[in-house]
Amino acid sequence: MKVKDKVYKLLSENTDRYISGEEMADKFGVSRSAVWKAVKTLSDDGFNILAVTNKGYKLEKDSDVLTKQGILKYLSDEAKEFVDIEVFETIDSTNTRLKEMAANGEAEEGKVLVALEQTAGKGRMNRKFYSPSKTGVYLSILLKPDTDSKSALYITTMTAVALCNAIESVVNVECKIKWVNDIYINEKKVVGILSEGSFNMETNKFDYIVVGIGVNVKEPEGGFSEDIKDIAASITTGIEYDNYDLKNRLAAAEINNIVKEYKDFSKHEFMKKYKEKSMLIGRLVYVTSDPDKEELEVIDIDDDAALVVRHKDGSMQHLSSGEVSVKWIKTRQ
Repeated sequence: MKVKDKVYKLLSENTDRYISGEEMADKFGVSRSAVWKAVKTLSDDGFNILAVTNKGYKLEKDSDVLTKQGILKYLSDEAKEFVDIEVFETIDSTNTRLKEMAANGEAEEGKVLVALEQTAGKGRMNRKFYSPSKTGVYLSILLKPDTDSKSALYITTMTAVALCNAIESVVNVECKIKWVNDIYINEKKVVGILSEGSFNMETNKFDYIVVGIGVNVKEPEGGFSEDIKDIAASITTGIEYDNYDLKNRLAAAEINNIVKEYKDFSKHEFMKKYKEKSMLIGRLVYVTSDPDKEELEVIDIDDDAALVVRHKDGSMQHLSSGEVSVKWIKTRQ
């Protein structure tokens, strides 16, 4: 572990007191100059470190910088054994990069890429995913489930449940899931999930699946752009929250909950929570690809994660994510 990482770990575990450079130098077996250089590097990276003569250094609780060491601090033992984390300040797309690594044999199951900014983030149907600097957490994880194409949809529903649990454990909000892969708070989108994989035609199974997650942690300065300002929000919009180490705590909570659910993935026990978290059941929707925009009543989500809808003529239909995109209209009176 680098001196910088050792200094950060010690300061982050002792935010209630100052630690002298001499104490850290003795503890780590390095010179005080090496400690000073480590503190300066951390400060340059954005950590708010107080330095007081004859007292030493203290990490302020409003520091909110995403680092591998910061994430590891909050990981469960189960997650630590499963994942290998790499953190970027900026990247084109965590999904694109991780898919390349998986295809080239450069990443094993459990590889996680995390970034503070994406320059080419993407969502479903090749839509651009807004990923501005320092306002979100963008994360992709490589999974290799023993599953066929039909069951692969459960990876997305599993992740949606895991993300709801993660967010609700970090900030005091209630999350809802918009079928099939978006998370909403107060009817505004705060999380997008994109699952992409490599399918093996000979085995009829996936060689790997990369699950990408984009979380709006805070609103950008000046607000969201014109094209999404009416539909997007952040997980902290309009609430009081603990800002201390927020992004590290959130990233760790995401990973912890995904690993926990994935451990028993084949049982699909998360589907009960997925249905409970649905924001569409009982509402009228329409299929966006339908030129007539017929209003459909959402009745349920079946065990295959398909949306069960009733047409105006009373007939029932099960809609799969591969066929449609749904936008809600209103709640039936």
